[in-house]
Amino acid sequence: MFDCQPSPLGDRRVTLEHLRAFVLLAEGNGFQQAGLQLFRSQSAVTQSLKRLEEILGCKLLERRQGHILGLTSEGERFLPAANEILARTSEAVSAMQQPEISGRLLIGVPDDFKVVDLHGAISRCAELNRNLRLEVVSALSSQLLHQLDHSGLDLAIFKCVGDFTPSDQRWQCHRLRREPLHWVAAQRHDFNGMSDIPLVIFPDGCCYRRAALATLDQHQKHGYSAYTSASYDNIRAAVSAGLGIGVLPASALAEDHIILGNKEGFPELPMVELVMVQASQKRATQQLADFLTLSSSMKSQYVSTPLADATSP
Repeated sequence: MFDCQPSPLGDRRVTLEHLRAFVLLAEGNGFQQAGLQLFRSQSAVTQSLKRLEEILGCKLLERRQGHILGLTSEGERFLPAANEILARTSEAVSAMQQPEISGRLLIGVPDDFKVVDLHGAISRCAELNRNLRLEVVSALSSQLLHQLDHSGLDLAIFKCVGDFTPSDQRWQCHRLRREPLHWVAAQRHDFNGMSDIPLVIFPDGCCYRRAALATLDQHQKHGYSAYTSASYDNIRAAVSAGLGIGVLPASALAEDHIILGNKEGFPELPMVELVMVQASQKRATQQLADFLTLSSSMKSQYVSTPLADATSP
C-alpha cells in the first residue's frame, strides 16, 4: 500500500502561475490586463484562477459576467500567503543570480513602524548570504537619523513626513513605501466641537506627532498628550480603549479603529514615507539595499523609486 502522508513540499498542483494570476486579479487588474502582464491569454488567466479555486476548494474572487467585484473572505485570507510565496521566490532567485554578499554591515531599522516585514526580509537575506554579518540596531526614526550622521550606520530605514534631504550628498536614498496618515479613535468625535484634542501619540521626535501638532496648530486647535508611548502595540491598544485620538498610517490601523475624516470635521494629514538610506560606499551595502528594495517592491502596496529631491522632515 502507498503511504498517503502529505508531501513536505506541499500540494504540487498549485503553481506559481496560479498564484501570480490570483494576485494580479486581486490587486484590481482585469483578466485582460493580467494576461498582458503574464504574457498569457485572457482565457488562460481565467482557467488559472478556476484551477486554483478547485484545488483550494473555495471561491477566492467574487465576479459577475467577467468582471471582478472583489475578494471573498477566503480570498482575503489567502492573499497575504500568496504574496509572501511570490516575494520569497523572487528574493531567492535574485540572490542566486547575483554575487554572494559578504562582509560586516551595521544597519538601523525603525521600532516605530511595524507594518513592514523588515525583520523577515533582513533574516532571509542573511540566510541566503552565509558570509554576510549583519548587526541590526532598532530605534525611533529620529534616533536613526542622528546615528546616520554620528554612529557609522551603513544603511538605515526610517519614516518621515514630507520629503527627506540627506545631510551627505554621497548617500543614496530610496522610497520603500508611501501611505496616508489618519486620525483614528474608538468612537466618532466632532472636531469643531472640541476645544482641546486628547492625543494618543509617540514621544517627541516622532514625525506622526509633529504632523498632528502642526496640523492642529494650523486650525487653531490645542492638542495634548493624553497617552504617550514608543510602542506601536501600546498606541493601538490605547486608541482602542478610548484613551484619545491617535495618528496612524492606514496599514497600521486595528479593526476597531474608526477613521475620523472630513465628515467629522478633521483636517487632512500628510503622507508618511518609509525611506532607505545607503550611507556607506561598500559594495555589500548596495547589494543589501538591492535585496531589500526587491523584497519591498514585490508587495503591491510598496513603492521602490529613488528620491529625486526633498526637503528636511
